[in-house]
Amino acid sequence: MRKLRRSSLSGDAYGFVRELFLNGTRYAPGDKISVEELSRELGVSRTPLWSAINRLEAEGIVEIVPRQGVYLIDYDPERALETFVAREALEGMAARLAAQNISDRQLAALQANVDDQRSRISAGDLEAYYALALDFHEQIVRIAQNRTLERLLISVLAQIRAMRVQRNYTPMHLPHSCEDHEKLLQALRRRDADLAEKEARSHIRDLTEEMRRALAGRSSTPAGAKVKAPVS
Repeated sequence: MRKLRRSSLSGDAYGFVRELFLNGTRYAPGDKISVEELSRELGVSRTPLWSAINRLEAEGIVEIVPRQGVYLIDYDPERALETFVAREALEGMAARLAAQNISDRQLAALQANVDDQRSRISAGDLEAYYALALDFHEQIVRIAQNRTLERLLISVLAQIRAMRVQRNYTPMHLPHSCEDHEKLLQALRRRDADLAEKEARSHIRDLTEEMRRALAGRSSTPAGAKVKAPVS
């Protein structure tokens, strides 16, 4: 594991540890995380690591249990469903504000993103599609120009990324999701705040209903199998 730079330890530790916890290569859902071990491997004191972990707890990535330790949160389907319900309201407001603030340059960037999404779907490159879809949502959050809303939604989107890694999700309705993104983009292009909020909410609601169907089918899911969570 590479050592962190001494010049900006807090920022380096946060970015590195966040990626380490989210990429699924080292920790499994529910795993206990040894801060002391990470401190030794990264060559830094525990102070910047605890600062990073406290930020990640606020984002809903880890849980600090008093007198027990730090654990990577396991996003069981019920907990994931709660996150998607909250996401609908937050992204609806972000889309409404974005419609009021968006520039032609930002519209062009979003259109390029959607075009790239279609290309990746055609090529069967699901990982690239997912990265583009997440970036599409994050761009809209930034365009909304509301720091409080951005902080909340970046946290939610980080949790959704964690869910995807944990649940080994394979998207089943990619073309439909891409069409949803196009509809939202068209509402933004018209600067129609009501329609933008409606399209954003509808998109997330569809994903939430897909999750509800997965939950309803758990009784017929073999023991040990993962219930997949929609994340686009």
